Amino acid sequence: MLTPQGAGQITTAPLAVAGRVGLVLAGGAGQRFDPSGERYKLVQPLPDGRAVVRAACEALLPWVDAVVVVCGARQAEIANALAGLAWQAVPCPEAARGMGATLKHGIAATPAASGWVVALADMPFLAAGDIGAVVQALAAGARIARPRHEGVPGHPVGFSADCRNALLALDDAQGAGPWLRQQADITWVAGGPGVVRDVDVPADLG
Repeated sequence: MLTPQGAGQITTAPLAVAGRVGLVLAGGAGQRFDPSGERYKLVQPLPDGRAVVRAACEALLPWVDAVVVVCGARQAEIANALAGLAWQAVPCPEAARGMGATLKHGIAATPAASGWVVALADMPFLAAGDIGAVVQALAAGARIARPRHEGVPGHPVGFSADCRNALLALDDAQGAGPWLRQQADITWVAGGPGVVRDVDVPADLG
């Protein structure tokens, strides 16, 4: 088990985090969950009482050297939901442009990382083995490692440092999906249902 770097801080400067970084993408507004915006889905409670974003971060913590949350305008709510955890956050001014913008911002903010495990903040149902399999594939030399469940690609996705320039060149709106579909050297690992299960509407909370 690792002891992640960070003590709960939000900064706009590049982060001095080294090793394998868990990037949690939390820039979306969650409009389908509540079009009014009153109920921000990432801080809504799961049946066990934890906020959605907290469960997503806690799943990563044992497997990475640092957890970095890339957030949008509602950073204060995320910070409150993560109280007591070892995390750092970087606000992404371009988050409204799409997941690609959020991912690129996180990559750029962690220049000393040896690789990234990219998770989505609205996917709180990951099992330890799902993340562990991705991390182990990276440790064995994979350039890209990704889980799939019953043939469906999921998250988190692991990237070695060799992918940095390609990730920084992604389209803001489309994100990594189109680029990943062009890569022939992805190491696929078996994942449970949590790798393809997200929180999109209130009924998805469980």
